[in-house]
Amino acid sequence: MKLSHNQILVLSLGTLLAAVAGCSRSGQKARSAKSNDSIQLGIAVSKDVPIQIQGSGHVTPFATVAVKSQVDGELQCVLFNEGAESKRGDTLFVIDSRLPESVVRQTEANLARDQALVASAEAEAHENEVLFSEGVGTAELAKQTRAAANAAQAIVAADKVAVENAQLQLSFCHVVSPIHGRVGKLLVDVGNSVRRNETILAVVNQTRPVYVDFLVPEDQLPAIREEMKNGELNVNATIPGNAGKSSTGKLLFIDNAADTETAMVALRARFANDDEMLWPGETVNVSLTLTRPTNAVVVPSSAVQLGLTGPYLLVVRPDLSVERRVVTTGNQVGKETIITSGIHASERLITGGQEYVTPGKQISSHSENSRSLATTQIRDDPR
Repeated sequence: MKLSHNQILVLSLGTLLAAVAGCSRSGQKARSAKSNDSIQLGIAVSKDVPIQIQGSGHVTPFATVAVKSQVDGELQCVLFNEGAESKRGDTLFVIDSRLPESVVRQTEANLARDQALVASAEAEAHENEVLFSEGVGTAELAKQTRAAANAAQAIVAADKVAVENAQLQLSFCHVVSPIHGRVGKLLVDVGNSVRRNETILAVVNQTRPVYVDFLVPEDQLPAIREEMKNGELNVNATIPGNAGKSSTGKLLFIDNAADTETAMVALRARFANDDEMLWPGETVNVSLTLTRPTNAVVVPSSAVQLGLTGPYLLVVRPDLSVERRVVTTGNQVGKETIITSGIHASERLITGGQEYVTPGKQISSHSENSRSLATTQIRDDPR
């Protein structure tokens, strides 16, 4: 039978529609398979968790000293490696000591000369005092020679001070580390002249212990001050990108005023830093622990979604239908978030693939153990 042109057109169109429908069903199956692999379930649990204030801070050396010479002269020698650790009293630099050494020799010579004069003056004074006591000498001469002997002794005392001062200036030619810490880069090369108390030769930072300075919102201040009454507060510091390693210190003090522009308050914690994990100047993530509330309801942080009305969870009812429930969140602790209202412990919720879940729909779980992540499948609500 020969088909007309219109019949051929209708048959072709039907074939095309059937192919499109088949492709549509294949796409739906693919999307459904993707949903099955992406949607995950979790459960709200009740446990003891710490209340923490999160923030960022920076590491500050416990002490910083700009090393300077206390004498004028030429820098002759450098006795440290840049970045190396030095102990208090270690010699770092040597200044040309020829001039101070000559001053020491001169003052010592003056002292020896005046000590000889004292011996002569003492002998003369003693002799005149004996003659006066025997009625041969005069009282006036005895007094004059005694005064001369006393003056000579005063000169010797001044000479001794001059010698000590000269020896002290000589000792300043060896510039020592004033603290235990790490020496920075060399700021003056050998051969250059340095000026007393002016030229900075290097900077030493004390890295054990160290401070961590950080900021918290001023509305957290009452809780922090209240907890400080009960004892020291722990502060945990981690380096961004290396959360697996942390250091624990103690809150040292709260600054005496809040910043009126940022509404933040500066805090400082002290860390022993025996392993030198914290390095001066670097930025760290800071967590200040206040209390450990009992029976707090926590959920995986991945379950918390943000909407126009605030945070919400996609909760799975006992009949496996999905409910969009607004909640009030507390602090985030690790990968978990505290829920202060809106959900109870043991309730199931969607922790992954929320974009494939619609409130009012039902899910069927392939796993009855909702405490672990479970692959789920969506189906239309039959009601």
